[in-house]
Amino acid sequence: MVSPELLEQAESYLEWRCLDKKWFERREKLGKPINLRNLKMYKESVECFKENGTYTAEREQSLFEEIKKHVRDVQNGYAEGKMGHSLPITDEERAKTLETHRNYFANYLFDLMEEKNFSEAEIAAKARVDIAIFDKLRHERRYTPEERTIWALALALELSFGETNSLLKRAPYMSAGNYCLSANITEEVLITFFLDKEIYDLSLADEILTHYGCKTLEIKEDFSKSTDEKPFRDENLIERLDLYIDKNFNDPAYAKKDNAKYSISYGKSAEPTGYLKTFEIIVRKVKNAVGLAGSYFSDNLFKLIKQKNLTEVEVYKAAHLDRRIFSKIRNGVNYMPSKKTVLAIAVAMKLDLTETNTLLSCAGYFLSNGRKEDVIVRYFIENEIYDLYLINEVLEHYGCPILGD
Repeated sequence: MVSPELLEQAESYLEWRCLDKKWFERREKLGKPINLRNLKMYKESVECFKENGTYTAEREQSLFEEIKKHVRDVQNGYAEGKMGHSLPITDEERAKTLETHRNYFANYLFDLMEEKNFSEAEIAAKARVDIAIFDKLRHERRYTPEERTIWALALALELSFGETNSLLKRAPYMSAGNYCLSANITEEVLITFFLDKEIYDLSLADEILTHYGCKTLEIKEDFSKSTDEKPFRDENLIERLDLYIDKNFNDPAYAKKDNAKYSISYGKSAEPTGYLKTFEIIVRKVKNAVGLAGSYFSDNLFKLIKQKNLTEVEVYKAAHLDRRIFSKIRNGVNYMPSKKTVLAIAVAMKLDLTETNTLLSCAGYFLSNGRKEDVIVRYFIENEIYDLYLINEVLEHYGCPILGD
């Protein structure tokens, strides 16, 4: 049973850290509106000014106005209300993912269980989850528990706030791998309250969540479904690719659809993903219009074939292409192969990344960090893996179009 004292502590904690609009509205209805000067970000900043000897009434008022704007932006979805940072992922942890059959999330979870000396049966019982969850994590690369299940596991493992954020950060469906418990969601602030206070009783957590109109941590996941993943010859390949994709792929799905339409951060060789398809089509049409398409690409391709001491037959067979494709490239004035055909030729000729990009540019294409299939193909080229069957198998695994015509 939740004691009045614990409820009072939870209330104070929410008033100190929560930015959820529903929470503000709830307090308004109770006649106890939130005083922004009680917020953690305000108190800590003022304290910092005083410690540094830089406090003035004008600076304090300026800070207060900034915080009012930030709270409004968070509640309107224009800013993030994060309460802390997850622990960094070390090189040692990254190395472990290359030596295991489990996924990134599972690695860290099992390491925490071993470090804290908890058995699977103990954690399953404490978190009130089916023990089959651990077998699923161990054998299915793409499986990650639901978010609320992760919260329950964190409480069962008696994790700190930082450890919980690190666990969440490794869940692949979280926002670009940078997820942490948010100040903008009441239930997440309450989970943080339990972690900060080191109260790891799930029944108490459920009672307080229910008190504030939030869902409990009782999750029933279906473990009866089996996946049809095909084993790869290199059993660690997918783990390495997951890391590579996580680092290099800028998913257009995360681009904001309002005023900052293309506001995602791009890697060194990335392009604004919203324009990719249009740009490639325009380049091809311009080259076709001036009669440059066939000659420009074909001249460079056949020159490259000669430089590599290859024959046309060797190339189109290795690329799994019909010989008529090569005939069209050589003789068709306005014929331009598709991007996946050009990439198949690049793999067949064992071109390095610079040569591949040059050949692509002759056809009006480029490798982009905004397309997962491009990131995957680039991984294979960078690592000099020119097995087209394997590349297509991996592309199918990630739901991407395969190379070839």
